[in-house]
Amino acid sequence: MTQFIRAEVALALVAFLCLGLTDFLRKKGSVEGAHPLGYLLVETVVLLSIIPLAALLLEGHIPEIGRGTIPYALMSGITIAVALMALMIGLKTGEGSVVIPISRLGLALATILSLLVLNETITLTKALGIASAVVAVLLLSR
Repeated sequence: MTQFIRAEVALALVAFLCLGLTDFLRKKGSVEGAHPLGYLLVETVVLLSIIPLAALLLEGHIPEIGRGTIPYALMSGITIAVALMALMIGLKTGEGSVVIPISRLGLALATILSLLVLNETITLTKALGIASAVVAVLLLSR
């Protein structure tokens, strides 16, 4: 019997592919002489152009900005700006095969915070996955 991939897993796979390509393109740009902050400025303009268009195409309108949006979006906007600047400057001077995996350890942090703050359930599989991710990054960064 054929088993279909759940929608959230398929979307996560699309995100995985696109984030991987994005990191590669950032490294390639830095190798080709892109200024880290100039690169992020152009990337942001493209993002700001695509998101409203996607909202119109997918939902037919620009979504409302609800109560839960503003404080968390402002905080995550600050953290992503700092993260991307640090990543781009790190890619300018270091190897992508070291800088990118270390930066992606955020997945372990996000998982742990979700477990502690949002009371998501921890399973042996999740714990082993987090531990494996940390070990993999440690091995890649040597």
